[in-house]
Amino acid sequence: MRHLSRRRALQGTLALAAAALAGACGGGTRPPQPAPRAATGTPAGSPAAGRSLSGTLTVSYPDELGKKPPYVERAAAELQRAHSGLTVRIDQRKQSSGEFYTALLHRLQQGDAPDVFHVSGERIGELADAGLIAPLDEYLALWPDWRYYPEGVRDGVHYQNKVWAVPYGLDTRFLYYRRDAFVRAGLPPNWQPDGPQGILAAAIALRDRVPDVAPYALYAGAIADTGTANHGFIPLVWGYGGEVQDRSGRWVGDSPAIRKALAHYARAFREEQLTPPELLTIARPWTVMRERMGAGTLGILFEGGWVYGNWPAADQRNVGYVLHPAERGGQPFTIGGLGTCWYISAGSRHKDAAWEFIRTWNSAETVARLNVEDPHPAARIDVVKVPEFAGQKYLVDSTNSLERARFLRPDAAISKVFAAMQAATLRAATGEHPPDVAAARYGDDLRAALGAARVVTG
Repeated sequence: MRHLSRRRALQGTLALAAAALAGACGGGTRPPQPAPRAATGTPAGSPAAGRSLSGTLTVSYPDELGKKPPYVERAAAELQRAHSGLTVRIDQRKQSSGEFYTALLHRLQQGDAPDVFHVSGERIGELADAGLIAPLDEYLALWPDWRYYPEGVRDGVHYQNKVWAVPYGLDTRFLYYRRDAFVRAGLPPNWQPDGPQGILAAAIALRDRVPDVAPYALYAGAIADTGTANHGFIPLVWGYGGEVQDRSGRWVGDSPAIRKALAHYARAFREEQLTPPELLTIARPWTVMRERMGAGTLGILFEGGWVYGNWPAADQRNVGYVLHPAERGGQPFTIGGLGTCWYISAGSRHKDAAWEFIRTWNSAETVARLNVEDPHPAARIDVVKVPEFAGQKYLVDSTNSLERARFLRPDAAISKVFAAMQAATLRAATGEHPPDVAAARYGDDLRAALGAARVVTG
C-alpha cells in the first residue's frame, strides 16, 4: 500500500490548483484541447475507440440534494448517442451516502450490483480488499485527461499499487457560525475560536443570551453516520492535540486527547446542554442541522464545505466559516478527503462501457459546473479556467483551506473504526459512561474489531 500521505499529496495538489487559479484570473494559458475522437464518437485514446458498445449499463448513485442528476443524465445521453446499441439505466437513490453504501455492499456481495457506482473515496481499501471493484489502470493509461489530475489526487486513489476510482470534487470542512446570532450574543462577527474550548465558550454565550437559537450541533452515535467521525470525534481529537492513527496506520485506542474529546461531548450534551438532544434520535440529523444553520436557528456547526452552496445568498452573508481550532496555540485545520468517486464493479460484464460513462461524466465542464453548484475544490486542475469556477470566492477559500488539511490513512476496516467512534460518542453524550470510561471502552471496541496488534494507546 502506498503511503505518500494524503495530507502532503493533496497539499501539493492545492498548490497547483491555486497557481492555476491565479493564471485563470489573469488570463492564463489556453484551455486544454479535447482528445481526438474516433468515428464512433469515443476518444481515440479509449479502449472502446473504433468499435460500438452494446448491452445495458446500470449506473447507481445516491443524491439527496438534486445537483448531480442532470449531469448523470447528460453523460448517459451522450454515451447512448455515441453507441446506438448501448442502453444506460440510471438508478438514482434518494439516500444518504451511508445508507446507500450499506445497501450497495449487500448488492455487491449478492452479485446483483450496478456496473458503475458512486461512493466515498474512503471506501477504496475496504472495497478493493473484498474484491468488489475493478482497477482502472488500463483505462487511465489511455485517457489524456488523467494528466489534469495532480499527483496528490492520483496517489489518493491508489491502493495496493493500483488505481480504483476517479474523484471529481475534493472534500474540505468548515466550522460554520451565524454572524447575526453572534452579534446578538455579544460575540465578534469575525470569530476565531481559541481552541475547542472556545467553541464551547461561544456556545454558552449563545445559550445564555440568544434563547431562540440552538447553540451548537455536534454529531454523535450511529444515527449521524460518518458525520460522527468526520464532523465530530476526529476533529475534536486533533483539536485537543491528539491523533487517531499513528504513523504506521494503527489506531489509537485511548489517549489524553481522546478523553478530552469525549469530555467535550459530555459538556455539550449534558453538562451545559448546548446541543439539541434530538440529534441523537432524529433521522438524518445532518439535514435538519444544515437547514437550521441556513434558517438562523442554529449557532455553530462543523460540516462539509459542500453544504454552503445550498443556503440562499442572504443566508450565506450571515454564515461565517473558519477552520477547526486547535488548543494551546496549535494551527487551525480542516479534514480533507477525496470526496465521492466513481467506481466500476468487479463483476460488471460491461467494464468498457462503464469506463466510458466515468470518462464522459468527468469532463472538465461537468466537474467545474457541478463543483460550482455543489461547492467543492475540484479534483482536476484545468477546471479553474472555467469562469464560473474562478469567480466563486467560496471555492477559492475552500481550495486554500486544503493547505491546512489533515487526512486519514486509507484502511480497509474503516467502517469498523467508525462504528467504534459512534459507540464512544454516544456513551459520552448520553452519560452511559463518564469520558474516561468511554475512552477505555473505545479502545476495547477497536481491539475487538481490528485485533490487538492494530491498536495502540496514546
